[in-house]
Amino acid sequence: MTLLHTVNKSFSHPAGSLAEVALGQGDALLFIEDGVNSLIDGSLSAKHLATFAQQYSIYCLKADVDARGISSRLPSWVTPVSFDEFVALTEQHEKTLSWF
Repeated sequence: MTLLHTVNKSFSHPAGSLAEVALGQGDALLFIEDGVNSLIDGSLSAKHLATFAQQYSIYCLKADVDARGISSRLPSWVTPVSFDEFVALTEQHEKTLSWF
C-alpha cells in the first residue's frame, strides 16, 4: 500500500519527524501550507530532506510556494504541483496521511 504524506508544518515540527519514520516504499511527500518553508534550499531541513529525495518523490503545492515567495529558493529535487496535480497524486496513492 502506498501513501501520500502531506506535511503542512515545518519539517522540524514533530509531525515532520513522524512522517519521516512512517515512510514506506512507493510513498511520496507533499509539502503544503507552512510546510513548504521546510524546502528552502540551504536550510537545515532541506539538507535533511535531500536524503529522502533519493528514495521518495517529494512535491510541494505551487500555490503555497508562490504565496510565500520562495519559488526561486526550492531545490531541484522538489517537484511543484498544481491543485489538479495534487488531486492526481491522491488518486495515484492508495491512502493519504496528513501530518499536522
